[in-house]
Amino acid sequence: MIEMKDRFLDVCEKTMGQFMGRSMRSFWQYAKEQGLTMTQMVALRHIHFKQECNISEISEELGVTNAASSQLLDRLVQQGLIARHENPVDRRNKKILLTERGRQIIHDSVVARQHWMHDLTEHLSLAEMEQVTQSFTLLLEKLEQIEPA
Repeated sequence: MIEMKDRFLDVCEKTMGQFMGRSMRSFWQYAKEQGLTMTQMVALRHIHFKQECNISEISEELGVTNAASSQLLDRLVQQGLIARHENPVDRRNKKILLTERGRQIIHDSVVARQHWMHDLTEHLSLAEMEQVTQSFTLLLEKLEQIEPA
């Protein structure tokens, strides 16, 4: 029993390491090709998931000052990736939104991040894909029992 748990944990750790490593390499390569830094990509992803936010929220996410965030956001505005809109209630508190180009960058970064998975399917038979799909489905169900999404 303990041997099987150890083997399971070892395979999970190695598999997750491969998944995360390949995914992040592809993601950062895409960002680099677009001329974007890691910090800019983190800011864009934060804005994407929040739908809209302000400078203070970006500063908190990045762990930097509001002044540093403001400079970063100025560059993203210049690149046409975000827009700042005045808050009608508090004109000092500007809302930050992704532009269409910013949304496209986020979408394309996800596609780039997942590209290696499409390559992987070329190395699996249909039977192997079915086996992996069943195993991952079981893992997802068990993960949701531990902590619902």
